[in-house]
Amino acid sequence: MLLIFGTVLACSAALFWYQSGGKNKSSKPPGPTGLPVIGNLLDVPRSREVLTYNAMADKYGDIVYLSVAGKNIFIVSSGKILNELFYQRSSNYSDRPYSTMMNKLMGLEWIFAFTSYGSVWRDTRKMFHSQFQETVVPDLRPMQLKAAHDVLRRIIASPDDSLRHLHLHVAGFLLGIAYAMELTPEAAGLVQKADEVIEAWTKVAVPGAYLVDALPFLRYIPEWLIPGGGFQKDARVAKNKAVTARNIPFEMVQKEMAEGIAPPSFVSNLLNDAGPDANIELIRATAGTIYFAGTEAISITLTTFIMAMLVYPDIQRKGQAEIDQVVGKDRLPDFGDQDSLPFCNAIVKEVLRWNPPAPMAIPHVTVNDDQYEGYHIPARSLVIANLWRILHDPEVYPSPTEFRPDRFMPSENEGKVPTIVLETFETVFGPGRRICPGRFVATAQLFITISSLLSAFNIGPGLDSDGEAIPVIPDFSYSLASHPNHFKFTITPRGKYVQDLLDLDN
Repeated sequence: MLLIFGTVLACSAALFWYQSGGKNKSSKPPGPTGLPVIGNLLDVPRSREVLTYNAMADKYGDIVYLSVAGKNIFIVSSGKILNELFYQRSSNYSDRPYSTMMNKLMGLEWIFAFTSYGSVWRDTRKMFHSQFQETVVPDLRPMQLKAAHDVLRRIIASPDDSLRHLHLHVAGFLLGIAYAMELTPEAAGLVQKADEVIEAWTKVAVPGAYLVDALPFLRYIPEWLIPGGGFQKDARVAKNKAVTARNIPFEMVQKEMAEGIAPPSFVSNLLNDAGPDANIELIRATAGTIYFAGTEAISITLTTFIMAMLVYPDIQRKGQAEIDQVVGKDRLPDFGDQDSLPFCNAIVKEVLRWNPPAPMAIPHVTVNDDQYEGYHIPARSLVIANLWRILHDPEVYPSPTEFRPDRFMPSENEGKVPTIVLETFETVFGPGRRICPGRFVATAQLFITISSLLSAFNIGPGLDSDGEAIPVIPDFSYSLASHPNHFKFTITPRGKYVQDLLDLDN
């Protein structure tokens, strides 16, 4: 045991020496002073990360340097620096970090968002783009509209479960796209497994969370030697859930194709087009990514919308008034109304900006050494974009903590939304070449679901035991995925006509 401890300590010390200037004494950006061996490990937050990194930016500036477990980490908190590094130098800032825990033990690199920059990533993105590019999105609208109406029915039937309905609504739609799969209880179980895998990954993404990422040889320690199984058990459980949730729906499509009864879907279309030359593993991974990576982000945004309408009832009324004027109450909104509902579109953008679902973007990694404003950024450094701070820059978004969709409405003077507002907003989908390729589908689903909710329901405060309204102060987890913290609300149909419209549509 002493030998193992001594080896760990020696390796850690060597890594610290390397990162603290033993090899390269070029200047690095300011940041908190680290400790011997562990560097800034104690400065890395384990919860509400955004708030800690915002405080660092306030103290040290818009680019902050940390060294954790032998890793150089740069936190970028300004749109200007983000543009310079992730866009103008995108070829050097598009890789992903290699994590022994995530890649080797959990086996999650097949998820497109985590794939290293290279030929596999390019092939996957090309495959994804072929089915989800902006010109293809209209083909999905009938399915998206049906999904929006289905969730309205579920909310009417059991309003107390509205947030759960909205989450499964998103997952069900994405399963439908990927596999033409209905949201059965079995499918809901697969969604639960996918949710738990993403939750496990968010723990791995915190620098220094697992020592095995700094000292990869620790992966050879058997699970039975670690009390409770430790990191080995965490990895095994997550890997098994991921494989199950990814493979079962894919194999269902393969079986249906063999029987000649497979309906069109992302998987069946690609398998049919490729024929005997189909890259099965690539198609399986890309399809799995659709609902693994997409469900949480859209679900967070819909929950944030519910909170915003509760806290800002004047915005809710304004959105409803626009829908009533354009659509009326003889039908529900559809995609043909989108261009005539600019305020509803603005609400969608403001919900994403107000609480970006991934406020600390998935880390990028530099391919080669770089210099920025006199600072040295070594190759294989983690560069993390603080999207929350960028999307709350008061110079771009005045009173940024307020929910104000009008900031995305054309101004009376210029007749258009300022370019910097729109360009900065795009970072919510991830910066540079790693921008989310499913953003067009996601924003279309958000528009039709949010406009349908506004058309059909009034969202009001929850009530305490005395029948008094429970005040809600907006608060979020501010973590790698920023969930709205628990709040109570009521959601009621705006009139009997809502049920009548849904009955006719059924």
